[in-house]
Amino acid sequence: MTACGSGGGEGKPAAEGGQLVFANFQWLEPNRGEQLWKSVTGYQQANPKVTMKQQAITRKDYESTLKTQMGARSGPDILIVPDTFFPELAQNGLLEPVGDVLTAEDKGRLNHSNKAAEYKGEQLAYAWEIVNYALFWNKGLLDEAGVKPPADLPGLVAAAKAIKDKTGNPGFAVRHQINEEVPWWIDFSNWPYGFGGGWSRAGKLTIDSPENVAAVTAYKEMYASGAMSVGDDASTFRSKFKEGKIGMMIDNSSALFTMVSGNQVVPSASGVGASRLPFPGEGSSHASFFVGINKNGKNKALAKDWLKWFFSARAQESAAAALGASVIGTDAQPPGTFLTENPWVETFRKQSANSADAVIDGFETKTPQIRRIVLQEIEKVLVQNEDPAAALKRAQQEAEKLA
Repeated sequence: MTACGSGGGEGKPAAEGGQLVFANFQWLEPNRGEQLWKSVTGYQQANPKVTMKQQAITRKDYESTLKTQMGARSGPDILIVPDTFFPELAQNGLLEPVGDVLTAEDKGRLNHSNKAAEYKGEQLAYAWEIVNYALFWNKGLLDEAGVKPPADLPGLVAAAKAIKDKTGNPGFAVRHQINEEVPWWIDFSNWPYGFGGGWSRAGKLTIDSPENVAAVTAYKEMYASGAMSVGDDASTFRSKFKEGKIGMMIDNSSALFTMVSGNQVVPSASGVGASRLPFPGEGSSHASFFVGINKNGKNKALAKDWLKWFFSARAQESAAAALGASVIGTDAQPPGTFLTENPWVETFRKQSANSADAVIDGFETKTPQIRRIVLQEIEKVLVQNEDPAAALKRAQQEAEKLA
């Protein structure tokens, strides 16, 4: 991807209307995608001359597709920007500055999560949502297996084995394949963070730290237990959980909400339990998603008008309801009935205090290359039975060549 210049003009004035193309992988999520789309298309009532169009891209192809389109001066008008993708788009000048779009009143409702969407002191996007992680389970399967929710890793492995042995269903599921590289990186970061490790410290990479080695060793133990849903991608094991065929998972709040919303097999209010991750420390990963405007979009003035509308108080109330399991970029809260109907949500929301993104501090624009190096070595640990310490040492050495 290369920088694409100034991006041209603003297009037609917002009052003249037009079409806004909005890219997001979440449009494909059952139930939740429909609620999210409804929350953003309320703008059509404020501006009847606008037509909004979805650009729905699968999560695993999302960033590569947008890289190609935006690098060629095309692509959507508005897009959701994962935090791990933001540094690359920002460095290459592909996001329109939006610091002057919101009113002072609207900016007053913004929380700290919007700070991460700044680049060199310039606001290039605003926060859409932060999704946290937790351990959650199917209460019925745990009862059938006669096990209690685990509080540590040995308990997790033992409970997963018991569920597999007594119900025939996989006891545990989590992402573990390189073909889902970007979301796998975010998901996997829960393990080193939960063991007190991380990817860098004080400007130096810490890939092969003892804490990270312990985390990968634990991850390998779970993978090799015979009780994990090995070989399934996220779409597959999430479908199985929805059908009542997976015991426990480590995944994010959005994924769980999608699986249990309106689910009669695993009902949200009574069929699901959740707790902090079963690791020694309190740390965890989170995924931040921003909403930004394509620097080379055809209707930038209209897109900015939409952004201003979306961060109004009323629109944010609608967004909070649709993104209820997440922490959003303003102080808007989901309805009280939402928390009653989905009691597990509070576990995820409380984890915000101890969560961090998977962008490598000090190596933000090199995160994609380092990510691939690390995950390729972890895959060797899982599939080829490589030693975790040796694998992470190799990853450290290769990643340092990029620094």
